[in-house]
Amino acid sequence: MTRPEFPRSERGSERSTRASGSATSASTDAVDEALKTRTMDEAPVGITIADATEPDMPLIYVNAAFERMTGYSTSYAVGRNCRFLQGEATREKPVRQMRAAIENGEPTTVELRNYRRDGELFWNEVTLAPLRDEADEIAYYVGFQQDVTRRKRAEEAAAERAERVERERTGQSRLLERLDGVVADVTEAVALASSRDELRRDVVRSIANTYTGAWIGTYDPATETVEPKATAGEVGPDIESISMDSTEGSARSASPVVAAAVEDRRVQLEPIESTEPAEAAAVAGVPLYFGEATYGAIAVYAQTEEFQRHERDVLTALGRTVAIGINALESQRTLRGDNVVEFELALGDHPLGAFAEALSCSLRHTGTVGDRGEQSLLFELDGATGVDDERVHAAAEAAGVTVHAILAAETAATLVELSVDQTPLEGLLREYSGELCRWSVEDGVAVATIEVGREALARSLAADAMEDLPNADLRSYRRREHTHRTHRGFVGEIESQLTERQRAALVRAHTSGYFAWPHETSGDEIAESMGVTRSTFHQHLRVAQRKIVAAIVDQ
Repeated sequence: MTRPEFPRSERGSERSTRASGSATSASTDAVDEALKTRTMDEAPVGITIADATEPDMPLIYVNAAFERMTGYSTSYAVGRNCRFLQGEATREKPVRQMRAAIENGEPTTVELRNYRRDGELFWNEVTLAPLRDEADEIAYYVGFQQDVTRRKRAEEAAAERAERVERERTGQSRLLERLDGVVADVTEAVALASSRDELRRDVVRSIANTYTGAWIGTYDPATETVEPKATAGEVGPDIESISMDSTEGSARSASPVVAAAVEDRRVQLEPIESTEPAEAAAVAGVPLYFGEATYGAIAVYAQTEEFQRHERDVLTALGRTVAIGINALESQRTLRGDNVVEFELALGDHPLGAFAEALSCSLRHTGTVGDRGEQSLLFELDGATGVDDERVHAAAEAAGVTVHAILAAETAATLVELSVDQTPLEGLLREYSGELCRWSVEDGVAVATIEVGREALARSLAADAMEDLPNADLRSYRRREHTHRTHRGFVGEIESQLTERQRAALVRAHTSGYFAWPHETSGDEIAESMGVTRSTFHQHLRVAQRKIVAAIVDQ
């Protein structure tokens, strides 16, 4: 390689000599040209020298570090302007800064993206310094080049971290704003609500003040659907019953999101298609549950394409607040006695079903008595033909039920008093404070109507019954604001005054048609079914009637 020779400046040498007295300058006389050249060749940074007197300032020297850093050999680089290192990713600003420094004859340092010979990008820190000749004219430009890619990547990573921290801070600020806004509003709405309808209405209105819109629905475990009950704001066209097996819907449908939220008990976030700038671009399904009870879900619509991560926390808090409010209202109504959950449970393998099937009839529950030390059920045989005592007892034996009495056997509506050995259902009723109100048996399937004072208990009872009892199916499930239990204070007061015998005599007389004229059954038949004499039966019946009349007249 031909090394460039630069003229030594005598004036510079003289100035160095005068400055140091008799000593010779270490940068001139004491260091020979070979050592200077070796120093440049073996320097750990890239060094280039460009001829400033030639058009386009071609390179006349590059050292080994430059070759290693760029991948370009000396034979390729010498004779070319160093802009061959630039490319599409090289920004104009640092290039313009170097050009201006050269035009002004000034040194400069810039950082820019350059390309190695294999096309790989790297960050190059370039320092340019002019060298002047004896006439004080710029003859050369020396360039010092250093690969600072690792440092730039570290700086970029630090900048990204700082930006991420700022985004987190902004997200936290937005979270606090929402906590101060929508969560506070929803909490107030829940606290002030005196009914479920009021709670639903005020909750969706509060949410719609922050988001595009919202609706709230109740969950029906019998049909496994969510039924929308209240809406506010812009919520799209798909406000209809949502099935839990819903996996598809229109581009703007909330059905899959709500179904997944109720199923997984987690807030679900999904984008939806919007046709207008003001329309929602995302929907969230927010489950409403407390303990084992699932009350329903809220669908929340937003204009952003996707909810922020903090948004899920806000919506989860909203769902819990609303569910707690529903549970509190339910508890208050339970204490007042004006709320109950009623559901029908079909039992395919129940002894009552087998009994009815053996007689080819349906059973209509007409009453329950408890004077035998256990509860006895009174059923009217509906549609039975050719029924006699022998056939009834045979059917009972085959089905595993106990027949205590057959009343009004000579009429079209034969009445049978029977009892069934305890099944797992009775244990569940005791565990969850449920009341078995009535039975119906048709097509060999026994259907029990059960009432529970609290919805959480009702849902648990229904769920455990379907899991523990063979061939159990939930036929219906509904909340009743007013039931026979809520206005039975008067009746309950009367019943508390009756003995078991008096009540049993009254129920049997009523259900067997004793009070009809002509009598569908006789006092003798009823007395026999009770295991007492006719006079004892009449005594129990008259006392019961007197107490009822006294309660009505004296109230």
